[in-house]
Parts: sequence; C-alpha cells; structure tokens
Amino acid sequence: MGFFDQDSFASPFRIVNLVIGALMVLGGIASFFPLGFRTVVLAIYTILFGALVITAEFSMPSQIARYASFLMSFIGRGLFYIFIGALILAPGALRIVGGSVVMLVGAIFIVLEFTPSIEPPTNMRGDEPGYEAPVGETV
Repeated sequence: MGFFDQDSFASPFRIVNLVIGALMVLGGIASFFPLGFRTVVLAIYTILFGALVITAEFSMPSQIARYASFLMSFIGRGLFYIFIGALILAPGALRIVGGSVVMLVGAIFIVLEFTPSIEPPTNMRGDEPGYEAPVGETV
C-alpha cells in the first residue's frame, strides 16, 4: 500500500481529516475562554464534532452513518467544516489559524465534489466494512 492508496492509513484524505479533527478539538479547547455559558457550550460542541471527525476516519459506526450522513460526501463534509471553522474563528492566534484552515479545507472539499476525476475515499462512500446503510437506503 503506497502513500496515495486511498485504503491505506496514510491516504491524503485521511491525514487531512485527522488534522481537521485535531484542529476542531484544539479550537474547541481554545473556545472555552473567556468562560461563559455560550463559550462553554460552543467549546463542548466543537470538541465533540472534532472527535466525531476523528472517529469517522477509523470506523464509521452505523449511528454516524445514520444521523450524520452528510459526512459521507465531499460537499457535506465541506459545508460542515466551513460551519465549524466559522464557530472556531475568533480573536487569538490558535483560533484564527485553526478556523481559517478548517474553513479552507471545507471549501476545497466542496470543489472536490464537482471534480469527477477525484473519487472519495472508502470511508466517505458508505462501502467500508461495518457500514450499515440507514433504513430505506441501499449501498
């Protein structure tokens, strides 16, 4: 399995998604301050979404496939990344860099959706082992 083999751990999409998940978690941690109800709630959600992205790179539990099926396409992930990046984006070096990178990758993923020569990785196609299609859908 080479570096560009989409099924290997080192595939470029997997690495990018893991980095984005880590940036979401770090951005969520940075979002705790200054302490306040709104900042704590946003920080917790951002951290949970980052953990969700990281989890989805290793296995796609049927609950994620069912309730967060937008993660199964470039456009869905792209819009999700732009949304989370906008939540992270705020004053502070980590939040500016993290939010900007997450939003940029989201925009790139949206462009990839309309690029026929780029095929989504297996964990974004719904045909990975252990994936269960949501009720009423076929793979």
